[in-house]
Amino acid sequence: MQAAQTSSFWLDTSLRTGKLEKPREDGIVVIGSGLSGVSTAYWLQEAGFDRVTLLDYQPHTAASFRNCGHILHGTVESMHALVALKGREVAREIWQFSIEICEQVRQTIETHQLNCDYRQDGYLVIAIDETEAEEVLSSVALLNEFGFKARVVDAAELTTMGFRKVFNGRFEPESAQAHPVKFRNQLLDLVLSRGAQYYSECQVLAVEDQGGRVVVETKPHGTLHYEAAVIASNAYAPLLSKFFASRQLVEPFRGQILCSAPLKHKFAVRYPHSFDHGYEYALVTEDHRLMIGGWRQNTKGGEVGTYDISPNPSVEQGLKDFVSEHYAINEDITWTHSWAGIMASSKTGFPFIGPTTSPLIFTVAGFTGHGFSWAHGSAKLLADIMSGTALPAVSRHFNPNA
Repeated sequence: MQAAQTSSFWLDTSLRTGKLEKPREDGIVVIGSGLSGVSTAYWLQEAGFDRVTLLDYQPHTAASFRNCGHILHGTVESMHALVALKGREVAREIWQFSIEICEQVRQTIETHQLNCDYRQDGYLVIAIDETEAEEVLSSVALLNEFGFKARVVDAAELTTMGFRKVFNGRFEPESAQAHPVKFRNQLLDLVLSRGAQYYSECQVLAVEDQGGRVVVETKPHGTLHYEAAVIASNAYAPLLSKFFASRQLVEPFRGQILCSAPLKHKFAVRYPHSFDHGYEYALVTEDHRLMIGGWRQNTKGGEVGTYDISPNPSVEQGLKDFVSEHYAINEDITWTHSWAGIMASSKTGFPFIGPTTSPLIFTVAGFTGHGFSWAHGSAKLLADIMSGTALPAVSRHFNPNA
C-alpha cells in the first residue's frame, strides 16, 4: 500500500506565496501570512491603514493550513469547564465574543464572495465516557441559560448518525467550516489588490523597537525598518520575540491529522465534530473524505514543546484505532494524507491581542486550537486597538501585558 502524503490535504490546493526580493520598508509590517496575518492586513486596510507589508517564511508549514477547517463558537474549553475556570460572567462574555467573531468570518466571506467551501451547519461534541457525558449535560444547560443555542443529542440518535461506543452529545447549530487555504488565498488576493505587499522566504530573527522605529532582523535581507509591526506567527512568536520568550506566553504543540480517500459510505455527519473533551476532532470534506485529528494526549509529553512537523507514527495509529472504535464505517478506509502542524497553547487559554511592551509592536497569537474563527476575529480587534477605535469590554481578557 502506498504511504500517505505528509502534506496537509488542504495544501492540495496551491498556497499563494509572495515575492522573493527585498521587502518594502514602509508603514506596518505583519509577520506571518496565515489566517491571522492575512486577516490582520485585511482589517488594517478596513480601518484605513494603506501601507501594509506581509512577510513569511516557509508558509506551507503554518498551522493555518494544517488544521481541520472548524469555525467554532466558544473556546477550547466547554462551557462547563469555562465557568469552572473563569466564572459565569467571564465565560458568558467570552462565548458571546466567540459567536461574534464567527459571524465576522461569515460576513467577510459573503461580502467579498470568497469561494472557500463555507458551510454553517453546526458542531457536534460527542462524549465517549460518563464524565464527559455529565459535562455535556451541564454545558448545554449553561448555554441555554445564557441564551446560546445548544441541545443534547442522546446515544440512540448518535447511533443513527453512524457513531458507536458513545454516551451523548452537544449540538450547536451555528458553528461552521471552510477550506482554510481557499479562504486565506482569496482574502490575500483582496488585500494585495488594495495595495499591500507580500514577501516570502524572509526569515524574521528578531523584532525590536529602537528609537521609535521597529527594527526587523531577517535572513537573507538583513535589517528592515518599519513604523509598526504585528507579530502574527502564533506558536513561532517566541523564536522572534523576546517579549514572548521571556513571559512564556505561548507554548508550541504538535497537532496531527489524517484524511481518507473519498468514502463510498456517505457519512451522515459532515459538519465539525469532536470527542473526548475536544482532543479528537473531525469533519467530512466536500468529496466525502473523513478528516480526523488529535490523540496527542495519549503520548508521553502530549507532543508539547516541539517545532518538528514530522507525523508521529504512534499518534497516526491511535487515530486509526479511534476511528475503528467510534465510527460505524463498513468499508476499508484508505488514508491518503497524514500530517502534523505546530499549534500554540496560550498561557491564559485565550489569544493575546494588542501591544507588547513597545507601543509600536503588536501581536495577535495564541489561539490554542480554535484558530480559524479566532484568528480572523482577533485580527479585527487588533486593528481596532491600533486605530484607536472604542473597544468592547471583553478585550481586557486578551491583553498581552496583563
